[in-house]
Amino acid sequence: MVSKAFFTGSKYLVEENDGRHGYVRYNGERFLEALSSAGQKVVRLPVDADAEKSAYLKALVSLNESYFEAREYEDDAKGKYLKHDENAEQLFRIETAERLGDCVGELRTLLSAHDALLESALEQAESQRDRKTVRSTLLACTNRAVSEGWFPVFESYYYSLSPRELVAEDRERRKQRIEGTEESRGIRELLGKPHFDRLGERDLRRIRKINRDSPGGDPKVWKRLLEDYRWYVGRERDRTVAAGSGAKG
Repeated sequence: MVSKAFFTGSKYLVEENDGRHGYVRYNGERFLEALSSAGQKVVRLPVDADAEKSAYLKALVSLNESYFEAREYEDDAKGKYLKHDENAEQLFRIETAERLGDCVGELRTLLSAHDALLESALEQAESQRDRKTVRSTLLACTNRAVSEGWFPVFESYYYSLSPRELVAEDRERRKQRIEGTEESRGIRELLGKPHFDRLGERDLRRIRKINRDSPGGDPKVWKRLLEDYRWYVGRERDRTVAAGSGAKG
């Protein structure tokens, strides 16, 4: 577990930016600002639910660790798409597939922690106003955690697959980078890996509902996933299509 300072709003937290996202630092430890802020609000919720709060905070810690690991992975991948080493390329895609599968699991862990804490909080609320306040507060926390914690992790792995300017890239890689297409050799191979697990439509509906019901700004993560990363969405639909094709045959 990281230092409690990130969840208590310690005055010794130092704000920094990695060029893409803001984070706070304390004694060498780093924590995404969005996740730190969400955790502080969860800690302050006037609810007697230590176990549920702890599970939620652990989910935030896991997302935070995954983000910085993803950024390091992305940096390490730059310039390493060598068309002359197909074995290294294949191993890289297998590892990326495993990490993208882990992203699905971390999202579901966070959403489960959200549900458990919300249920406990609503049971203790004494009035309709209290219930509305608790629900609104927690929705805002989870919305930020998904849009500014989970989504950046996923996006970093996508950038690893479809990098910007590379030191060395063949013609197909260059076309992929310039056009931003997912119909290239690499993505198609990735989708076939046994470790790769995509979001289901239920996951997308949960994200959309949280985006819609949360107060404040709406990043519409669900819309970006559906429009820009469709290859990562729709495992349930694929299974339905496969089952239908089999029945016709």
